[in-house]
Amino acid sequence: GVAEVRDRAQLLFWSEEVRERHFAALRAFFGSCSSSSPPPAVAATTAAATAVEDKLEPPPDFLCPITQQLMERPVISPDGFSYEEAALQAWLALQGTSPMTGTPMAREPLVLNLSLRNAITHWKEQHHW
Repeated sequence: GVAEVRDRAQLLFWSEEVRERHFAALRAFFGSCSSSSPPPAVAATTAAATAVEDKLEPPPDFLCPITQQLMERPVISPDGFSYEEAALQAWLALQGTSPMTGTPMAREPLVLNLSLRNAITHWKEQHHW
């Protein structure tokens, strides 16, 4: 249900934070080991870890269920799900149903999901998107 999805999103967010701190600690440690550049193996490992970290895909809950794109302006719809605002408005104009459940759905109210937007913005900053 919705609570399960919310819990998964929170776990993903926390795991990203832990991962960020872990890599930051490793970089700080290896950077402070010597005044010269790290040994090639360490440099290669750090570079590979950074490359993997930078290429991470967004968490699924940050993607619009309609477009499968990272949301810029997520809104909470009457069905309780979050969608990219423009995509949902276009969907409702054509379909008039919930994209997730298929049941009839009103076009309003659509409420900007500030928490989700802030989480996406934070994730984008952390991963250089």
